[in-house]
Amino acid sequence: MEITLSSHPELSRMQHEGVLRFEDVDVETEQTVALLSHAVERSDDRLRLVVDHSYFTAKRTIFEVSAQCGEQVTTRVVAAVQEAVIAVQTKTVEMLASVNAAVINSLDDQEIVHSVLAEVMNVLPHADAGVFRLFDEESGYLIPVSHQGLPDDYTHYRLQPNESVSGEVFVTGVPAIHNGRQNIIDAHRVMSPESQSFMERSRIANALLCVPVAAEGKRLGTLTTLCFSPRGTFSPFDRTVLESLAAQVAVAYQRSLAYKNAIATSSRLEKMRSDLASKNAELDRAVELHDKLLRIFSTSGSLVERLDLVAGLFGVEFRFENVLGVDYRSRGWTDHRDSLEQIVEVAEAPVGFFHFRPIEDALFQRALFGTLSAFVALDFVRDMSKLDVLNASKRAYFDDLLKGVESHGRLEHFGFRLERFHQIMVAKVSGPLSPDARLSLHRSQTNLQNAIRLSNALVFHQDDEIIIVFSASTAAALARNINAMMDRMLHLNIQVGASVVYDLTGFHSTAKTQAQRAAECLVRRGQSGILSHQDMGIEALLSGRDRYEIIDFAHEVLAPLLHDQKHEFLYETLRSYIREGKSATRAASCLKIHNNTLYQRLARIEMLTGRKISNAEDFTLLSVACQLYSTYAG
Repeated sequence: MEITLSSHPELSRMQHEGVLRFEDVDVETEQTVALLSHAVERSDDRLRLVVDHSYFTAKRTIFEVSAQCGEQVTTRVVAAVQEAVIAVQTKTVEMLASVNAAVINSLDDQEIVHSVLAEVMNVLPHADAGVFRLFDEESGYLIPVSHQGLPDDYTHYRLQPNESVSGEVFVTGVPAIHNGRQNIIDAHRVMSPESQSFMERSRIANALLCVPVAAEGKRLGTLTTLCFSPRGTFSPFDRTVLESLAAQVAVAYQRSLAYKNAIATSSRLEKMRSDLASKNAELDRAVELHDKLLRIFSTSGSLVERLDLVAGLFGVEFRFENVLGVDYRSRGWTDHRDSLEQIVEVAEAPVGFFHFRPIEDALFQRALFGTLSAFVALDFVRDMSKLDVLNASKRAYFDDLLKGVESHGRLEHFGFRLERFHQIMVAKVSGPLSPDARLSLHRSQTNLQNAIRLSNALVFHQDDEIIIVFSASTAAALARNINAMMDRMLHLNIQVGASVVYDLTGFHSTAKTQAQRAAECLVRRGQSGILSHQDMGIEALLSGRDRYEIIDFAHEVLAPLLHDQKHEFLYETLRSYIREGKSATRAASCLKIHNNTLYQRLARIEMLTGRKISNAEDFTLLSVACQLYSTYAG
């Protein structure tokens, strides 16, 4: 608070007339008194009047009055000082009332933050600068949220609790007054290196006043004012005024945050209400979709016919495929890279996929294909149950054939009839099975059925095998069927073994065993396709042997020709000689070498392997090793 006694009319007149002289003296904050007081000292020709108004101004004023003026002047001086103090108090209260209207009634926290310092400077006109700090719980710093009369980079002057004057006031809740540059420097005894560096670069004030900003027992930050005037000071009355202002600001700030939170809560509730209304509308549409799809899937007909009805009713284009080989495309569907996908699952296993292009009404599209996939999954479960029942019946019929029992009462034996010639195939599905092994078997069975040329066939699966029984009036028809299937089997990851063609009704069990051994041979080789039992040759003796055991055997016999790259041409020579039936002429022609060169190579082979080609037993061993190595290690 600042009182300029020299501007008081009566005091100024008496000073001009030479009746009195006066000067102000600074008073330490701890030495101030709470009330306005005065003391009179007398000398021979003058009176010395000391008026202590330090509580309001942090100063005392010493008046010297001529002795002849006496007591009357002293009384008038004291009254003038009282009048000046009361005038400033009244003006300060009025200003605080205006702050209450401008700041306290605001519900905008940013407006409060940025206007509070202007109000401080207005209430305390001798304050040249100010800073409003708020505590940020996330970073743990007191952050300057607004400042006035200070450099722009003051926003980077962040303090920790207990650091500097503001940090100490924030922690203790006790206001601080420091008058004098040295007192201010001494008060900044606890500072981080960064803050110390900033302090050294900054202009030091002559007076500093800092008070806590707190509401409902919680400290929010600090409010600091600075005075750069050479004789600038802050008094306890200034502290009281700033504390009152800080309390008003704290209440206003808390109320603005509460209002802000209330607005945010209201917005969240409104958004929740809007989301709920949207979900209810989506649910209503989903129920309507469900009813329409239920009517479609309650009708008789195939899955393809039902999907046609869906495409027509809802005007959507899509593609559907499942693990049983169904591949449906609506009439207007064309493949696009930007298509979306909806998985159809049964017991967490994918059994089909819908592909469709995105449209603007994404919620409708999601509801449609989500509900449709559920109906298709149920339809799939029913189809699987029917397929399982049908498969069990086919398996039982085949068991009757193996036993030679005539079975009657079956529906025309599933379209299969026994004719003169028969052939059995057994298929092994290679690669890892899906989580539901039944699906893999059904899918492979569908692929096999699509590859069969002969219509008179009994197809079913048993354990991990797919069994096909063919019957035809001629052996040639069976031969044509297997030749047609061979080309298609190369594109499927399936190993199929075929029995010999037979016409004996009691040969079914033996034929099944032949087909199983041929299929196992392909699995052992690691090859896909069809292998007839009659083409197994020497491999018919290797049942139960591991692939690598066979390769090791071939390696052991042919080791000298295989382990050294410079002898590879000798291995090729031996293969050609065996393949050409020990004909030196044909083998030399195939290798494009002279007969004498061939004989020299054969002699070299005999020396390296220790086996005689002319010896029947040795030649048989070399022939078998070459064939097995070529088949299993190729």
